[in-house]
Amino acid sequence: MNRLPRSRSLFAIAPAFAAFLFMQACGGSDNAVAQEAADPFEGVWEGAVTIRDCTTSAALATFQGSQMFNHGGTMNDTNSSPVSSRGPGWGTWAKSGINYNVKFRFFTYDGAGNVSGVARVARTVTLAAGGTSATGVNTSQFFDLNGTLLRSTCGTDTATRVL
Repeated sequence: MNRLPRSRSLFAIAPAFAAFLFMQACGGSDNAVAQEAADPFEGVWEGAVTIRDCTTSAALATFQGSQMFNHGGTMNDTNSSPVSSRGPGWGTWAKSGINYNVKFRFFTYDGAGNVSGVARVARTVTLAAGGTSATGVNTSQFFDLNGTLLRSTCGTDTATRVL
């Protein structure tokens, strides 16, 4: 059997090992990459939402809401409406100047618990100084399962960071 001497085989792998060490020293690992700083909007927010007549701004209803804004621009939403009438919401958020634009949607359900449509919400949020409270304005559109617009609402909200 023809075997390379042990010293010759070590010389053969030495360049590969040296290249590996060089890559690690120069940031070849994901751990060496700097992470983007968190946006002050990221976290969990809770607050009061007031649904208003879009023409007169008269208050029509008030409920509690909770939203989680994730790093990277996604969000999750729920509120104090009965779970039999409204599902959880999912959407996106992005900073725009001094405000944040939020868009999300959720399924709606009829009295029998059947899916009856989809709601689409667009919200503009302004953070207060210090980043622990915020105010927002929103518009909601409610569609049936065929995509026909049933109604639109407007709203305002105040929120506080809880996490």
